[in-house]
Amino acid sequence: MSNLRESIDVYIKRVKELAEHCRGNEQATKQSLIGPFFTMLGYDLTDPRECLPEYKADFGKDRSSKPIDWGFKHSGSFAFFVEAKEVGKKLAAYDEQLGDYFAKDPMVKLGILSSGVSWRFFTDIVNPNVMDKEPFAKWDILLDDAPPYDVLTLLQKTQFNPELIRTYAQRQRQTNHLVAELTRLLEPSSEFTKLAIANIETRNLTAAVVDSWKPVVASAIGEWAKQRMLTTALTPQPLASAEPAKISTTKEELDSFETIKKILGATRPVEYEDSAAYFKVHIAEKRTWVCVRLYLDRKIPLVAVPLSADEVAPLAGGLSTNGTAIAGWTTVSLNSLGQIAELGELFKLAYQSVNKADKKPE
Repeated sequence: MSNLRESIDVYIKRVKELAEHCRGNEQATKQSLIGPFFTMLGYDLTDPRECLPEYKADFGKDRSSKPIDWGFKHSGSFAFFVEAKEVGKKLAAYDEQLGDYFAKDPMVKLGILSSGVSWRFFTDIVNPNVMDKEPFAKWDILLDDAPPYDVLTLLQKTQFNPELIRTYAQRQRQTNHLVAELTRLLEPSSEFTKLAIANIETRNLTAAVVDSWKPVVASAIGEWAKQRMLTTALTPQPLASAEPAKISTTKEELDSFETIKKILGATRPVEYEDSAAYFKVHIAEKRTWVCVRLYLDRKIPLVAVPLSADEVAPLAGGLSTNGTAIAGWTTVSLNSLGQIAELGELFKLAYQSVNKADKKPE
Protein backbone atom coordinates (compact mmCIF):
# COMPACT_ATOMS: atom_id res chain seq x y z
CA MET A 1 0.00 0.00 0.00
CA SER A 2 2.90 2.38 0.77
CA ASN A 3 4.24 1.96 -2.78
CA LEU A 4 0.79 2.67 -4.19
CA ARG A 5 0.50 5.80 -2.07
CA GLU A 6 3.85 7.00 -3.37
CA SER A 7 2.74 6.33 -6.95
CA ILE A 8 -0.51 8.22 -6.35
CA ASP A 9 1.44 11.21 -5.00
CA VAL A 10 3.56 11.21 -8.18
CA TYR A 11 0.43 10.94 -10.32
CA ILE A 12 -1.25 13.86 -8.52
CA LYS A 13 1.82 16.01 -9.13
CA ARG A 14 1.73 15.04 -12.83
CA VAL A 15 -1.94 15.98 -13.19
CA LYS A 16 -1.42 19.37 -11.56
CA GLU A 17 1.52 20.10 -13.84
CA LEU A 18 -0.08 18.97 -17.12
CA ALA A 19 -3.81 19.61 -16.67
CA GLU A 20 -3.76 23.12 -18.14
CA HIS A 21 -1.83 21.89 -21.19
CA CYS A 22 -4.55 19.28 -21.87
CA ARG A 23 -7.50 21.62 -21.45
CA GLY A 24 -10.06 21.24 -24.24
CA ASN A 25 -8.17 18.38 -25.91
CA GLU A 26 -9.60 14.92 -25.27
CA GLN A 27 -6.73 13.02 -26.90
CA ALA A 28 -4.13 14.90 -24.84
CA THR A 29 -6.21 14.23 -21.73
CA LYS A 30 -6.35 10.51 -22.47
CA GLN A 31 -2.67 10.16 -23.32
CA SER A 32 -1.20 12.42 -20.64
CA LEU A 33 -3.58 12.07 -17.69
CA ILE A 34 -6.00 9.14 -17.91
CA GLY A 35 -3.73 6.54 -19.48
CA PRO A 36 -0.94 7.03 -16.89
CA PHE A 37 -3.53 6.50 -14.15
CA PHE A 38 -4.18 2.94 -15.31
CA THR A 39 -0.50 2.33 -16.00
CA MET A 40 0.09 3.27 -12.34
CA LEU A 41 -2.39 0.55 -11.33
CA GLY A 42 -0.52 -2.07 -13.32
CA TYR A 43 -2.48 -2.25 -16.58
CA ASP A 44 -0.80 -2.48 -19.98
CA LEU A 45 -2.73 -0.16 -22.29
CA THR A 46 -0.77 -1.49 -25.27
CA ASP A 47 -1.95 -5.10 -24.77
CA PRO A 48 -5.33 -5.68 -26.49
CA ARG A 49 -5.83 -8.78 -24.36
CA GLU A 50 -6.44 -6.56 -21.34
CA CYS A 51 -7.26 -3.13 -22.76
CA LEU A 52 -9.27 -2.29 -25.88
CA PRO A 53 -9.29 1.42 -26.82
CA GLU A 54 -12.28 2.77 -28.72
CA TYR A 55 -14.22 -0.41 -28.02
CA LYS A 56 -17.55 -0.55 -29.85
CA ALA A 57 -20.31 -2.92 -28.79
CA ASP A 58 -23.07 -4.19 -31.08
CA PHE A 59 -26.37 -2.76 -29.81
CA GLY A 60 -28.38 -4.08 -32.78
CA LYS A 61 -29.08 -2.90 -36.31
CA ASP A 62 -31.69 -0.38 -35.24
CA ARG A 63 -29.38 1.48 -32.96
CA SER A 64 -26.03 3.09 -33.66
CA SER A 65 -23.62 3.83 -30.87
CA LYS A 66 -20.32 5.54 -30.27
CA PRO A 67 -17.39 3.51 -29.03
CA ILE A 68 -16.42 3.65 -25.37
CA ASP A 69 -12.93 5.04 -24.78
CA TRP A 70 -11.57 1.92 -23.06
CA GLY A 71 -12.80 -1.54 -22.25
CA PHE A 72 -10.57 -3.26 -19.69
CA LYS A 73 -10.47 -7.04 -19.43
CA HIS A 74 -9.67 -9.31 -16.51
CA SER A 75 -9.34 -13.09 -16.83
CA GLY A 76 -10.48 -12.89 -20.43
CA SER A 77 -13.76 -11.02 -19.83
CA PHE A 78 -14.58 -7.34 -19.73
CA ALA A 79 -14.18 -6.05 -16.18
CA PHE A 80 -14.84 -2.32 -16.45
CA PHE A 81 -15.41 0.44 -18.97
CA VAL A 82 -13.91 3.92 -19.00
CA GLU A 83 -15.37 7.01 -20.66
CA ALA A 84 -13.06 10.01 -21.05
CA LYS A 85 -13.81 13.73 -21.30
CA GLU A 86 -11.31 16.48 -21.95
CA VAL A 87 -9.91 18.59 -19.14
CA GLY A 88 -12.15 21.58 -18.56
CA LYS A 89 -15.38 19.78 -19.39
CA LYS A 90 -17.58 19.39 -16.35
CA LEU A 91 -18.43 15.76 -15.68
CA ALA A 92 -22.12 14.98 -15.55
CA ALA A 93 -23.41 13.13 -12.52
CA TYR A 94 -24.25 10.28 -14.89
CA ASP A 95 -23.03 9.43 -18.39
CA GLU A 96 -25.58 7.68 -20.64
CA GLN A 97 -23.01 6.18 -22.99
CA LEU A 98 -21.08 4.68 -20.10
CA GLY A 99 -24.36 3.41 -18.66
CA ASP A 100 -25.26 1.72 -21.96
CA TYR A 101 -21.97 -0.17 -22.15
CA PHE A 102 -22.21 -1.08 -18.47
CA ALA A 103 -25.64 -2.65 -19.04
CA LYS A 104 -24.49 -4.44 -22.19
CA ASP A 105 -22.15 -6.83 -20.37
CA PRO A 106 -23.50 -8.49 -17.16
CA MET A 107 -19.93 -9.34 -16.10
CA VAL A 108 -19.05 -5.66 -15.78
CA LYS A 109 -19.58 -4.20 -12.30
CA LEU A 110 -17.57 -1.00 -12.62
CA GLY A 111 -17.90 2.08 -14.82
CA ILE A 112 -15.41 4.95 -14.66
CA LEU A 113 -15.98 8.48 -15.95
CA SER A 114 -12.95 10.79 -15.98
CA SER A 115 -11.54 14.05 -17.29
CA GLY A 116 -8.12 13.21 -15.90
CA VAL A 117 -8.56 15.68 -13.07
CA SER A 118 -12.03 14.51 -11.99
CA TRP A 119 -12.94 10.87 -11.50
CA ARG A 120 -16.32 9.19 -10.94
CA PHE A 121 -16.70 5.49 -10.07
CA PHE A 122 -20.04 3.72 -10.63
CA THR A 123 -21.48 0.25 -9.97
CA ASP A 124 -24.97 -1.31 -9.83
CA ILE A 125 -26.15 -1.28 -6.20
CA VAL A 126 -29.73 -0.11 -6.84
CA ASN A 127 -30.60 -2.45 -9.74
CA PRO A 128 -28.43 -5.35 -10.98
CA ASN A 129 -26.70 -4.69 -14.32
CA VAL A 130 -28.01 -1.11 -14.38
CA MET A 131 -25.37 1.50 -13.61
CA ASP A 132 -26.32 3.62 -10.62
CA LYS A 133 -27.23 7.24 -11.24
CA GLU A 134 -24.84 8.36 -8.52
CA PRO A 135 -21.16 7.36 -8.26
CA PHE A 136 -20.08 5.49 -5.14
CA ALA A 137 -16.77 7.39 -5.12
CA LYS A 138 -15.52 10.73 -6.47
CA TRP A 139 -12.08 12.26 -6.75
CA ASP A 140 -11.33 15.82 -7.86
CA ILE A 141 -7.57 16.23 -7.94
CA LEU A 142 -7.40 19.98 -8.58
CA LEU A 143 -9.74 20.53 -5.63
CA ASP A 144 -7.18 18.70 -3.46
CA ASP A 145 -9.63 15.94 -2.58
CA ALA A 146 -8.10 13.12 -0.57
CA PRO A 147 -7.40 10.22 -2.94
CA PRO A 148 -9.88 7.30 -2.60
CA TYR A 149 -7.15 4.91 -1.50
CA ASP A 150 -9.56 2.04 -0.80
CA VAL A 151 -10.99 2.21 -4.31
CA LEU A 152 -7.59 2.54 -5.98
CA THR A 153 -6.23 -0.39 -3.99
CA LEU A 154 -9.07 -2.62 -5.18
CA LEU A 155 -8.73 -1.34 -8.74
CA GLN A 156 -5.10 -2.46 -9.09
CA LYS A 157 -4.60 -5.17 -11.70
CA THR A 158 -3.07 -7.55 -9.14
CA GLN A 159 -5.90 -6.92 -6.64
CA PHE A 160 -8.88 -6.55 -8.96
CA ASN A 161 -12.00 -8.33 -7.77
CA PRO A 162 -15.37 -7.01 -9.01
CA GLU A 163 -17.27 -8.44 -6.03
CA LEU A 164 -14.97 -6.71 -3.55
CA ILE A 165 -15.48 -3.43 -5.38
CA ARG A 166 -19.24 -3.91 -5.32
CA THR A 167 -19.13 -4.81 -1.61
CA TYR A 168 -17.14 -1.66 -0.91
CA ALA A 169 -19.59 0.41 -2.94
CA GLN A 170 -22.54 -1.08 -1.04
CA ARG A 171 -20.97 -0.23 2.28
CA GLN A 172 -20.06 3.26 1.11
CA ARG A 173 -23.62 3.88 -0.06
CA GLN A 174 -25.00 2.71 3.27
CA THR A 175 -22.51 4.92 5.09
CA ASN A 176 -23.46 7.96 3.04
CA HIS A 177 -27.16 7.41 3.69
CA LEU A 178 -26.54 6.90 7.39
CA VAL A 179 -24.42 10.05 7.65
CA ALA A 180 -27.19 12.04 5.98
CA GLU A 181 -29.77 10.58 8.35
CA LEU A 182 -27.62 11.19 11.42
CA THR A 183 -27.02 14.76 10.26
CA ARG A 184 -30.76 15.24 10.07
CA LEU A 185 -31.40 13.63 13.44
CA LEU A 186 -28.52 15.20 15.34
CA GLU A 187 -28.72 18.76 14.03
CA PRO A 188 -29.32 18.93 17.07
CA SER A 189 -33.03 19.54 17.55
CA SER A 190 -34.51 20.99 20.72
CA GLU A 191 -35.85 17.56 21.65
CA PHE A 192 -32.47 15.89 21.23
CA THR A 193 -30.72 18.68 23.15
CA LYS A 194 -33.18 18.33 26.05
CA LEU A 195 -32.51 14.60 26.18
CA ALA A 196 -28.74 15.11 26.10
CA ILE A 197 -28.62 17.68 28.92
CA ALA A 198 -31.39 16.30 31.12
CA ASN A 199 -28.93 14.93 33.71
CA ILE A 200 -26.51 17.86 33.45
CA GLU A 201 -28.48 21.11 33.43
CA THR A 202 -29.96 22.09 36.82
CA ARG A 203 -32.03 25.00 35.52
CA ASN A 204 -35.49 24.65 34.07
CA LEU A 205 -35.23 23.59 30.47
CA THR A 206 -36.73 26.72 28.96
CA ALA A 207 -36.37 27.46 25.26
CA ALA A 208 -33.57 29.94 25.98
CA VAL A 209 -31.63 27.42 28.09
CA VAL A 210 -32.02 24.69 25.45
CA ASP A 211 -30.90 27.05 22.67
CA SER A 212 -27.80 28.01 24.66
CA TRP A 213 -26.83 24.32 24.85
CA LYS A 214 -27.30 23.51 21.15
CA PRO A 215 -23.80 24.55 19.95
CA VAL A 216 -22.24 22.71 22.90
CA VAL A 217 -24.16 19.54 22.10
CA ALA A 218 -23.23 19.81 18.41
CA SER A 219 -19.55 20.15 19.36
CA ALA A 220 -19.78 17.18 21.74
CA ILE A 221 -21.31 15.03 19.01
CA GLY A 222 -18.39 15.90 16.75
CA GLU A 223 -15.89 15.00 19.47
CA TRP A 224 -17.66 11.70 20.14
CA ALA A 225 -17.57 10.83 16.44
CA LYS A 226 -13.85 11.66 16.27
CA GLN A 227 -13.08 9.40 19.22
CA ARG A 228 -15.08 6.58 17.66
CA MET A 229 -13.10 6.95 14.44
CA LEU A 230 -9.81 6.86 16.35
CA THR A 231 -10.93 3.73 18.17
CA THR A 232 -11.65 1.98 14.89
CA ALA A 233 -8.28 3.12 13.54
CA LEU A 234 -6.43 1.13 16.22
CA THR A 235 -6.65 -2.06 14.18
CA PRO A 236 -7.54 -1.46 10.52
CA GLN A 237 -9.58 -4.28 9.01
CA PRO A 238 -9.74 -5.42 5.34
CA LEU A 239 -12.44 -3.77 3.23
CA ALA A 240 -14.01 -7.12 2.54
CA SER A 241 -12.97 -10.71 2.80
CA ALA A 242 -14.40 -14.06 1.99
CA GLU A 243 -13.03 -15.34 5.31
CA PRO A 244 -13.35 -13.85 8.81
CA ALA A 245 -10.26 -12.19 10.27
CA LYS A 246 -7.97 -14.75 11.84
CA ILE A 247 -7.36 -14.46 15.58
CA SER A 248 -3.96 -15.55 16.81
CA THR A 249 -3.39 -15.49 20.56
CA THR A 250 0.30 -14.89 21.22
CA LYS A 251 2.57 -16.07 24.03
CA GLU A 252 3.06 -12.44 25.05
CA GLU A 253 -0.70 -12.02 25.49
CA LEU A 254 -1.02 -15.21 27.54
CA ASP A 255 1.99 -14.31 29.70
CA SER A 256 0.57 -10.82 30.27
CA PHE A 257 -2.80 -12.31 31.24
CA GLU A 258 -1.12 -14.60 33.79
CA THR A 259 0.66 -11.58 35.26
CA ILE A 260 -2.61 -9.63 35.58
CA LYS A 261 -4.42 -12.68 36.97
CA LYS A 262 -1.72 -13.16 39.62
CA ILE A 263 -1.84 -9.49 40.59
CA LEU A 264 -5.63 -9.50 40.99
CA GLY A 265 -5.55 -12.70 43.05
CA ALA A 266 -8.20 -15.24 43.93
CA THR A 267 -10.62 -12.62 45.27
CA ARG A 268 -10.76 -10.93 41.85
CA PRO A 269 -11.12 -13.83 39.40
CA VAL A 270 -10.64 -13.02 35.71
CA GLU A 271 -10.72 -14.81 32.37
CA TYR A 272 -9.64 -13.74 28.90
CA GLU A 273 -11.03 -13.61 25.36
CA ASP A 274 -9.00 -12.73 22.29
CA SER A 275 -10.39 -10.79 19.33
CA ALA A 276 -9.12 -9.40 16.06
CA ALA A 277 -9.00 -5.92 17.62
CA TYR A 278 -7.47 -6.56 21.05
CA PHE A 279 -6.94 -9.06 23.89
CA LYS A 280 -9.66 -8.72 26.56
CA VAL A 281 -9.39 -9.47 30.28
CA HIS A 282 -12.83 -9.74 31.87
CA ILE A 283 -14.39 -10.65 35.18
CA ALA A 284 -14.80 -14.42 35.46
CA GLU A 285 -18.05 -15.77 33.95
CA LYS A 286 -19.03 -12.25 32.82
CA ARG A 287 -17.45 -11.91 29.38
CA THR A 288 -18.82 -8.41 28.68
CA TRP A 289 -17.45 -7.03 31.97
CA VAL A 290 -14.07 -6.15 30.48
CA CYS A 291 -11.62 -4.48 32.84
CA VAL A 292 -8.44 -4.49 30.75
CA ARG A 293 -7.68 -4.39 27.02
CA LEU A 294 -4.22 -5.27 25.72
CA TYR A 295 -2.91 -4.00 22.38
CA LEU A 296 0.42 -5.80 22.30
CA ASP A 297 0.90 -6.15 18.53
CA ARG A 298 1.52 -2.44 18.08
CA LYS A 299 4.90 -0.73 17.72
CA ILE A 300 4.24 0.86 21.11
CA PRO A 301 2.21 -1.67 23.17
CA LEU A 302 -0.82 -0.30 24.99
CA VAL A 303 -2.83 -1.21 28.06
CA ALA A 304 -6.33 0.28 28.23
CA VAL A 305 -8.64 0.47 31.25
CA PRO A 306 -12.20 1.85 31.56
CA LEU A 307 -11.18 4.69 33.86
CA SER A 308 -10.74 8.43 33.47
CA ALA A 309 -7.31 9.91 32.75
CA ASP A 310 -7.34 11.55 36.19
CA GLU A 311 -7.81 8.15 37.83
CA VAL A 312 -5.15 6.47 35.73
CA ALA A 313 -2.32 9.02 35.88
CA PRO A 314 -1.38 8.52 39.59
CA LEU A 315 -1.29 4.72 39.11
CA ALA A 316 0.58 4.60 35.79
CA GLY A 317 4.06 4.71 37.31
CA GLY A 318 5.08 7.69 35.23
CA LEU A 319 4.19 6.00 31.93
CA SER A 320 2.54 8.03 29.17
CA THR A 321 -1.27 7.95 29.28
CA ASN A 322 -3.88 8.57 26.59
CA GLY A 323 -1.40 8.23 23.76
CA THR A 324 -4.31 6.85 21.74
CA ALA A 325 -7.91 8.03 22.21
CA ILE A 326 -10.50 5.31 22.86
CA ALA A 327 -13.95 6.48 23.88
CA GLY A 328 -14.59 5.67 27.56
CA TRP A 329 -11.09 4.23 28.08
CA THR A 330 -7.66 5.54 29.05
CA THR A 331 -4.54 4.04 27.53
CA VAL A 332 -1.08 3.55 29.03
CA SER A 333 1.87 3.28 26.65
CA LEU A 334 4.46 0.64 27.54
CA ASN A 335 8.18 0.73 26.91
CA SER A 336 8.35 -3.03 27.54
CA LEU A 337 5.87 -5.79 28.38
CA GLY A 338 7.60 -6.25 31.73
CA GLN A 339 6.01 -2.97 32.86
CA ILE A 340 2.61 -4.67 32.99
CA ALA A 341 3.66 -6.09 36.37
CA GLU A 342 4.09 -2.52 37.66
CA LEU A 343 0.44 -1.58 37.05
CA GLY A 344 -1.10 -3.73 39.78
CA GLU A 345 -2.99 -0.95 41.56
CA LEU A 346 -4.36 0.26 38.23
CA PHE A 347 -5.73 -3.20 37.39
CA LYS A 348 -7.31 -3.52 40.84
CA LEU A 349 -9.07 -0.16 40.47
CA ALA A 350 -10.28 -1.09 36.96
CA TYR A 351 -11.64 -4.41 38.26
CA GLN A 352 -13.42 -2.66 41.13
CA SER A 353 -14.87 -0.02 38.80
CA VAL A 354 -16.30 -2.56 36.36
CA ASN A 355 -17.56 -4.89 39.07
CA LYS A 356 -19.66 -2.22 40.74
CA ALA A 357 -20.80 -0.34 37.62
CA ASP A 358 -24.43 -0.50 36.52
CA LYS A 359 -23.34 -0.83 32.89
CA LYS A 360 -20.34 -2.97 32.11
CA PRO A 361 -18.05 -1.70 29.31
CA GLU A 362 -17.26 -4.11 26.49
